[in-house]
Amino acid sequence: MKNKTMPIPAMPSKRLGALALAASMLAGCASYAPIPATEKPITAASLGAMPAVKASDSQWPTDHWWQAYGDPQLDRLITHALDGAPSLASARARIVRAQAAIDTTRSASQPHANAGLDLSYGRQSENYLLPKPPLGKGGEYISQGFANVNFGMDLDLWGRNAVLIDAANASLQAAEFDRDAARLALTTSIARAYAQLAAQYELQDVLQATLEQRRSIVGLARQRVSSGLDTQVEVKQAQSSEAALRIEQQQLATAMKVTRLQIAALSGDMPDSADKIARPRLASAPFSLPSSLPLDLLGRRPELAAQRARIAAAASDKEAARLEFYPNINLTGLIGFQSIGLGQLLSAGSLTNSIGPAIRLPLFDAGRLRANYAGRASDVDAAIAQYNQSVVNAAQDVAEQLARIADLDQEEALTRDALQASEEAYRLAMLRYKGGLSPYLTALTVEGQLLTQRRALASLEARRQDLGIALVRALGGGFADPSATQASAAPNAVQH
Repeated sequence: MKNKTMPIPAMPSKRLGALALAASMLAGCASYAPIPATEKPITAASLGAMPAVKASDSQWPTDHWWQAYGDPQLDRLITHALDGAPSLASARARIVRAQAAIDTTRSASQPHANAGLDLSYGRQSENYLLPKPPLGKGGEYISQGFANVNFGMDLDLWGRNAVLIDAANASLQAAEFDRDAARLALTTSIARAYAQLAAQYELQDVLQATLEQRRSIVGLARQRVSSGLDTQVEVKQAQSSEAALRIEQQQLATAMKVTRLQIAALSGDMPDSADKIARPRLASAPFSLPSSLPLDLLGRRPELAAQRARIAAAASDKEAARLEFYPNINLTGLIGFQSIGLGQLLSAGSLTNSIGPAIRLPLFDAGRLRANYAGRASDVDAAIAQYNQSVVNAAQDVAEQLARIADLDQEEALTRDALQASEEAYRLAMLRYKGGLSPYLTALTVEGQLLTQRRALASLEARRQDLGIALVRALGGGFADPSATQASAAPNAVQH
């Protein structure tokens, strides 16, 4: 007689429906008290007005804002850094990890199947399933086999897997925004170090010009000694001033080497590439203050966008914790062969199968679910509090940069007036010294005042460049969160 494959009987649909209905009714028994969020996100309207500053246009920084300085070397350095900086590589790795977490979470909602094969050989108990011979094989050594394919699927009737996927997607967004924040930090750090090098070159020019002046004073003092108008004391004083200036030049040269090394490190290069960095040629980039600053600032800072994404992720995790109070209903099935004696393993009579729902309902867990729910709720509050602090820091950052910029033009005008007066005083002092009408000490004092004013102007120009870059960073450096609206960039937290 041929073996016939036994059909798998279908479970009556009424019975399956009754089980699902019973699970839904039981879900009502697993009640809980909602835990609303105690923190409230800061909105754009609460930022208020920012300090006024003279702006040449009303545009936000572009994504490649550094190109406005018109320096090809700076462009190459930043482009090279963006291609291979370790800080960005680690940020990209976190994005890949977040994407993998999404795939892992999504797979939980899909059907899954596993195949298994268990083979064994050993003595059977005489007092268990198999009777003693001659009725059975208890006490004998026999082989057993079990080959099966089992499958299952989480029906996710309450949507818990869906909110976990939402949480994973929000975490991915946060990782992407963290990458944007790292990119902004990297580009502005390179630009500020580069602007510092430009300022050091300007100071080097000031020191060199002053050195030429002091050399001429030394020559003049020697002429006056030859004419009997001065002594060697004045010559030695002039030579001492020249030597002190040379020491300062050497100290500045060391500082410039360090700055080049910093730029090379930020760009992801080895120290030997620092010597290849030529003198910067930065144009004066205009300050830009968008008219929609208070309204759009929350959507223009990458770290704020990352914080909003983390609030969304925490809110979804909180919702998933709430849904753990509901029954977990899975559909499971199995089909395979089981036999005593491997020769019969694949025969039709060894066929085994099963299908049906698996329902798990929490009845008493000593407060574990409640504690988990409360912990997730506190995560939402913590994320909102951290976001609010970041908003305060962002608003303060912009306000500080604008406050520093506001009086910069007036300060520069006063510094130029002081420099012009010092140059005229130096010219007159040198005329009197050459004519024997004033001592060398007077000329030296006036020359020191001139050096001070030249330093002040060079420092002021360096501050202008640095404040421009700092303002770009405070405004987000061209970043824009596509999910943030102009009406409000603040997130909505789950209140359940």
